[in-house]
Amino acid sequence: MSRIIRALRHRLAFPPSVKRLAWILVACVFLATQLSGCGSHPKRSGKSYVIKGKRYYILASSEGFKEKGLASWYGEPFHGRKTASGETYDMNEVTAAHKTLPLHTWVEVVNTETKQSLLLRINDRGPFIDGRIIDLSKEAAKKLGVYRPGTAKVLVKAVPRTHQKRLNDKRLKARNGGRVASK
Repeated sequence: MSRIIRALRHRLAFPPSVKRLAWILVACVFLATQLSGCGSHPKRSGKSYVIKGKRYYILASSEGFKEKGLASWYGEPFHGRKTASGETYDMNEVTAAHKTLPLHTWVEVVNTETKQSLLLRINDRGPFIDGRIIDLSKEAAKKLGVYRPGTAKVLVKAVPRTHQKRLNDKRLKARNGGRVASK
């Protein structure tokens, strides 16, 4: 213990150089950003839900989101039921379910085997089967070449926020017979 005290007294008597202080500051800032989660880890919104005893945390933002994994599709038993977003599920529309992306997020899904891609909107939660990352509507599965095999390897990329509004406006326009309702 006395050795540590002597070392500290020595350091205080001879303060470090400016260059050494700069390096210490850089190291501290780097460590602080790594420990605070400023790395590549997505931020949670604080909202969560539990399915089959497992808790899922909704991401605060979809910005920069990418995920590779297995896609599946869902149809008949869920057709006409309410989705997590409150909409009625229509298996003939191009939508999807994801466990943690914010609802109404637009994503590009790429079938990594066939290179087919599709823009679609997340309006439900799921899939709750281990190893699967996204559940496609029946129509989306057909367009991506997932319908017949039932599953496929995909890349899911969130559409940048700047394009999300344009896609939502386009969707509303199609639903409202060619015009966007003004606020």
